[in-house]
Amino acid sequence: MKTLKNVLLGALFASAGLVSCSNDDNGNSNETVIEASALPENARTFVTTHFPTATYVRVEKQNIADDDGSIYDAHLSNGFEIDFDTNGNWTDVDGNANAVPTAIVPEAITNYVTLTYPNQFISTIEIEITGYDVELSNDLDLKFTAQGEFIGMEQ
Repeated sequence: MKTLKNVLLGALFASAGLVSCSNDDNGNSNETVIEASALPENARTFVTTHFPTATYVRVEKQNIADDDGSIYDAHLSNGFEIDFDTNGNWTDVDGNANAVPTAIVPEAITNYVTLTYPNQFISTIEIEITGYDVELSNDLDLKFTAQGEFIGMEQ
């Protein structure tokens, strides 16, 4: 009887463990993998315009938007990760040690970085409520207003 009881208890614990597991590799049940064709047209146009040789590796749609309003995450073959809002407007472009295309960076920010940090490049740019958050290739994090005026460094 004890053996049957132990087997039943073991089965119960094993099934509880399976139920608690997520089918998402990173454990985030807020997102679903989707086809790139399901991205809003603005997002697809952004990718083909600024990353014409890249292909989509993974595209995710979140059920609940992030704090910055992003709902889509596109992972490209060139290492870039781009977040888009519901309308397909980019909110965050992370080059993962690659230079962000200057065409998407406000000119005032590009000028500031070029003059102040001539040996660095912008590896990440994020649109925030107050303006832009820019990370340089040396991991320095800079804050700018919506007009591209330098505010300061993030600590």
